[in-house]
Formats: sequence, structure tokens, C-alpha cells
Amino acid sequence: MPRVLALALAALALIASPASAGDTFEMVKKRGELRCGVSNALPGLSQPGADGAWRGLEIDFSRAVAAAVLGDPAKASFLPLETAGRFPALLAKQVDLLGRNTSWTLGREAQLKVSFAGPLLYTAQRFLVRTADGIRDAKGLDGASLCIVKGTTHAQDLEDFSAASGIRMTPLYCNSAEQARDVFLAGQCKVLTADGVVLAGFLSALGPGAAEYAVLRDANNYEIIAPVVRSDDAEWLLAVRSVLAALVHAEECGLTRDAAAKALADGGQSLGDGAARRTLGDADAIAKALGLAPGWMLRAVAASGNYGEMFERNLGSASPLRLDRGRNRLWSDGGLMYAPPF
Repeated sequence: MPRVLALALAALALIASPASAGDTFEMVKKRGELRCGVSNALPGLSQPGADGAWRGLEIDFSRAVAAAVLGDPAKASFLPLETAGRFPALLAKQVDLLGRNTSWTLGREAQLKVSFAGPLLYTAQRFLVRTADGIRDAKGLDGASLCIVKGTTHAQDLEDFSAASGIRMTPLYCNSAEQARDVFLAGQCKVLTADGVVLAGFLSALGPGAAEYAVLRDANNYEIIAPVVRSDDAEWLLAVRSVLAALVHAEECGLTRDAAAKALADGGQSLGDGAARRTLGDADAIAKALGLAPGWMLRAVAASGNYGEMFERNLGSASPLRLDRGRNRLWSDGGLMYAPPF
């Protein structure tokens, strides 16, 4: 077991309070508030605006869960967490849902006793360099100093990458993505590695200065970013997983944010008898078993839009990042995004 993971497990064992099976769902309902752990100012994923309102893919998903479970997206509150503090906060019950940029691994599920609700975003580890350094591909990284966030999957992935390619880099470990970015921009390392989405967010924030940098086409170890809950409450896991599935199904059947909001206002009359109405009927057929009130899917989509709308607004063509959906397209469009049927 890597030393960093061993230390993390020891710390978690000390701070995590004993869990009662099945209590998260009831706590959220009784409290009337969904407490969400999110990234700390990562453009496109989770970032407070000048008006104080949080925006990003993680934020939209959290609000969709709040709308489905509590009937109101405004009942989601957000706690920004550093990388090292994300799992301790979840296990100590400071948050009910970890929406923070976190890679799904079986080791984390087995060793940390957490559960991942399903793919929210497919991404990959990439490398950011200065154009002036003339690095065109991964071969040019050999011997370079590299900024990387400790405690992430990227640290282990980098060791695997070096072993397979023979390309050796000297890592400079940082406590957060923001610190790694700042150290890189200050010239203390030659390369910055992180999720491709995170690097695109950094570049978008640089404005015209982004032309001085480039993300290499070489990708290392594709990853799944997924919402996380404690593994002691199967009902809560199922509810969160169902909301994620609902957002994907909504895109499949053409149910948009505006259409969902209109249907909420007119009792569903505007939907007609098409695929959207049938999908909503399937969702409501299992509402009681999920512990959710009828109309839960409609509320979730009205709060944040379907999956495609969420992606395009925060990461895609309608965002400063302007990322191609790639693997995040629906399966029917050549991507990997699909959901279990209701």
C-alpha cells in the first residue's frame, strides 16, 4: 500500500464517527438541507462568481439532487474542500455528498468505505507546458520538473506512466490544484499535470495569457469523475445514482430544462405523449421505492437541465472552456455516457 494512502486511512479511522446504516437519507430530509463538498474554485466544475453564487458541473448536479430529494435546488449548500480533506469531510459527516472532482477507483471504495454513484465526467490526466519551451509531445517531458497534487490518482498514474514509457520527471508535490497552478505559473516547475478539464479551466482564466501555454495531446490514464457518498446507506446511494441516471435519460428523450420547468407549471400537459412523458412515468413508478416524491425527475431536470445542457453550459460550447464532449457524449452519439433503465 502506498505510504500516502496508508497515512490517509489511519487519519480517517481516527476522525470518522461511527455510522448508522440508512441514516443519511433521513438526516438530509430532516435537516431540509443537502450539504455538498465541492472543488475550491475550479472553472467549469465549481467556482463562486462575483455575485457569490456557485456555478459549475458539480454545483448543477448537487442542485439537481436537492431538487429531487428536497423539492428545491436552493436547499443545496456548498463546502469547498481541498484534495486531502475531501474524504475526511465525507466520512466525518460534514457533507452528505462529495461532488468534488474525484476519480472513481475500486481501491478507494474498498479501503475508504465510500461508494461512487456513477460517471459524471470522463476525463484524462494531461500535461500543461509553456510554448516557449518547445515541448511538443510526451517525449519532451523527460527530465522535466513537474507540479502535481499529492494524494490524487495522478501521483500513482505518473509512476505507471514513467515505468511504461521510460520518461522520467521530477515531481514537486503541492497541496491543491490551485497551489500547483501558482507554483507552475511562477516558473518553479516546467510541467503541470492534472485532469484535462482542470487544465482547460486554468487556461480559460488566463485570458490572452493562455497563448503562452499548451496542453499536450498525449493523455495518460483515462479516469471517471463521479459523485461520492458513504457506503453505509444503500438508500442514499440509490437516490443519488437515480438522479444522475435521470439527467442522462432526460437528454436521451429530449427533455430540456425549459421543457421540464414548463411541465412543472402546467402539470405535464405540455409534454404531450412522447418519449419524455413515458420516461417520467417510468421514473415516478419507482418514486416510492426510491423514497422520493412523484415528479422527482422533472424537478431535477428543471433545476439543472439534462446532462448535455449541463456539460455544454459549464464545460462545452457555451462555456469559456469550450471543450469537446468526446467520451461524454451519449452512447448513441459515439460516447460512453449512458444510464441504467428505470
